[in-house]
Amino acid sequence: MANWAMMQLLHSKECMELTFKWNTIQPLMTDEKQSRETKRKILCGMVDSLSDKTFNLEPIAEKIITVINMKEDVCKEYPNSEAQVKGILEWLPRIIKYRGMLLDKVKNNRKQYGLEV
Repeated sequence: MANWAMMQLLHSKECMELTFKWNTIQPLMTDEKQSRETKRKILCGMVDSLSDKTFNLEPIAEKIITVINMKEDVCKEYPNSEAQVKGILEWLPRIIKYRGMLLDKVKNNRKQYGLEV
């Protein structure tokens, strides 16, 4: 059920919750004047504020994970995927439920940049 349109039909209330909260924080998340640490705190706060019903939907977790900054410069700060995932979980602990999904995304990004997986 990775199709977002189908997800929206089946779980409209939960998708609306995520969309509302994302729209609230998006201006700060895309503001170049905001520090990485500030953006991480904002994203963590948004994730923590999601209801369990919303957070427990895998497609919602997929959307959250796509928002996490995994650009090359960030990936280079870590020696491998496990270290990078550990670093993410330090500032976004609730996502530990989806550690495997997060690890897969980190590995894919690191492969793209030619970094140690």
